[in-house]
Amino acid sequence: MAQENEHITENNPNINSVNETPARPFRITMEFPLFFTMLSVSLSGAAISNLILFRTCVHSLNHTQEECQVFMSPVKNNGSHELEEEVQKYATFVSMVRTIIDSLAPAILSLFLGVWSDTHGRKPLVVWPLFGMSITAGLIVVYSMMDDLGPWWFILTSIPMSLAGGFTALFTGSFCYVSDITSTEKRSLRMTVVEASVSAGSVIGAVASSYLLRAVGNVYLLLISAALFLIAYLFTVTCLSESLAGAIPGNITSVLDFKLIKSMLSECFKKRPNHGRAQILLLTFANSLSIFIMFGQMSLLYMYTRKKLHWAIQQYTIYSATHTTISFFGSFFGVILVQRVFKVTDLAFATVAILSATTEYVINAFATTAWHMYTAAGISLFRGLSSPLIRSLLSKILPPQDIAKVFALMCAIEGVSPLVSPALYNSLYAYTISSFPGAIFILSSGISGLCALFLGFVQYFRWKSSSIVYENLTNES
Repeated sequence: MAQENEHITENNPNINSVNETPARPFRITMEFPLFFTMLSVSLSGAAISNLILFRTCVHSLNHTQEECQVFMSPVKNNGSHELEEEVQKYATFVSMVRTIIDSLAPAILSLFLGVWSDTHGRKPLVVWPLFGMSITAGLIVVYSMMDDLGPWWFILTSIPMSLAGGFTALFTGSFCYVSDITSTEKRSLRMTVVEASVSAGSVIGAVASSYLLRAVGNVYLLLISAALFLIAYLFTVTCLSESLAGAIPGNITSVLDFKLIKSMLSECFKKRPNHGRAQILLLTFANSLSIFIMFGQMSLLYMYTRKKLHWAIQQYTIYSATHTTISFFGSFFGVILVQRVFKVTDLAFATVAILSATTEYVINAFATTAWHMYTAAGISLFRGLSSPLIRSLLSKILPPQDIAKVFALMCAIEGVSPLVSPALYNSLYAYTISSFPGAIFILSSGISGLCALFLGFVQYFRWKSSSIVYENLTNES
């Protein structure tokens, strides 16, 4: 009976109807800017990593340009393994500091933005970050043209994006926007469509990266990346309408109001029947820890494959594109076919997705050949579903007026992740690079296993409750 009630809670279109914004006809909204944003990030990611490795080799470690040229090659080369290890150890700390600078302001702003957007609208949370990213991308182009600048100068390019809220604000605004314009019954699919647009941008960027790099060179590749950010920004300014009815225009000075933090915390931590508070917090932390892993591995996966498998940018981008494509089709196959045909709940499917990711990390840790990495990617077919399904479930069990507050808490925790995870992961990688560079994946598998445990507790609470209905999570005890 309890399991049947759980299924009703997640899928009944009438449950989450109190004060809910009426669903609107489907039209392209966040999919377009997120696609171009991730296309830009994926297109330039490995090229930027190579640039940092090269500048580290030349300016910080004082090797000759001829010795260091191996780091700028888009194809596999036979460079010195000792030089590779020396440069990677130094470059990981440059990347760590850059990630911290990237994330410091967003971590602070994330405490305010979700609740602020309940009054002032979602659109600013999308427009501001994309403006900052466009400026940062332009500065990276300038940096790439100035050969005399060492790797530490690159960190300064992150400041505009960081002050504008970064990816934390962008995804907070994006998911709140999608929640505003969709009905409960269609929310899982729409969240997956948004995630799919992110995946599509990542795939196309990864596939095109090495070919564009060889065709036009580093500077022009980064210029194309900056243009894509600008397109995404201009689309949101001119074509994206505000999703929140009655939104009051606000500016950046109205964001830093500590009453917003109090409002967010009071709603997220208030006691709810049927262990509702525990369910919400466990779901929030499970999703946020997945983001913690992502930020930790972000700058290291390419370096790991260079070190362990001796890949260059071409091999890595093909793998990255394949991995994202598998996740892309796995997400659609999962939501459209598996979930609908077999009536699998959001919670159960999210648990499967996280367990598959855990298995992937273990295989990656001990990979010695390319097919190990590709096999791991195939096993984690549904890994991309964990985040949209958890967000979808939260949006279904929460009253509409609390959704943005809980998403804000989630994004606040995610905003802190880049301040902590790069330091942890980069330090571990630098310490184990000579003995066992796969240690970072063992750490990821442990954290991912903890996420699965959190979801298991949520499932237990939902089974334990004799009747789980939407209204029970809207009232305080």
